[in-house]
Amino acid sequence: MTSAPEFRLQPRDTRIEEFCAQQYGMSLTTLMKAMERSQRSAYKLAKRLHEAGRVHVTRLDYGSPGPWRRSEQFDDSTVAPHGPLWIYLRREIAWGYLEFDPGEWQPKASTAAHLTAVTELRLALTGMETDPEVWTSERLLRRRFKSENGLPGSHISDGWFQDFADPDKTWAIEVELSRKFGDGRLMRSMTAALNTAERHELAGVLYFVRGEGLRRAVEGVAARMARQRGVERLLNLEIHDLDATLARNEVNKP
Repeated sequence: MTSAPEFRLQPRDTRIEEFCAQQYGMSLTTLMKAMERSQRSAYKLAKRLHEAGRVHVTRLDYGSPGPWRRSEQFDDSTVAPHGPLWIYLRREIAWGYLEFDPGEWQPKASTAAHLTAVTELRLALTGMETDPEVWTSERLLRRRFKSENGLPGSHISDGWFQDFADPDKTWAIEVELSRKFGDGRLMRSMTAALNTAERHELAGVLYFVRGEGLRRAVEGVAARMARQRGVERLLNLEIHDLDATLARNEVNKP
């Protein structure tokens, strides 16, 4: 009787797993972009890691456009698929990369679109770099600034990003996909982001926003914040178009 072949991670697999652990997880479409390979290659890797007991793969419906094709590897043949497939590491595997117990985690429909945007922005800016000095993920920041009572001690950015032109500077990253309405929520959110960046002596905050309407809203709040501080404009807050940045990702990679 022959035994099953030993499972061995390739260096590329290790880098993808570490990146995935830092970003919580990713859709298989994002995995394909990270690998810079075909959809078939991404599904093949996901299947290989899943069969080795290293990752979970689940279908997540958060209203993203289809049509969706059933996966022979991951879908029940009796259920019509809705939404993209997501891959995320098992708790003990993520623990090994993060060097702390991340607890049980699984993707949620309510946050999947935002996580996807942040992950794809990271890929656009730094590629598959996993050095936390180059990009410190929200998951790592949340662990770093965890207060004694087990809750985050301050606003948690979507990431920290090392300045290409000046490596001594680090910027907080904020990704906004939709307008925060009511009771000054956008003002409070932006103020908290800027205050946290200043508290940790960062260069400032880079806002990446989706859509012209949201951009105008963020620019308006930034102007109000500048007036409150008695300056013409905030030199430590920049606003960028998210989709334009993603479109020119090859240019922005170091």
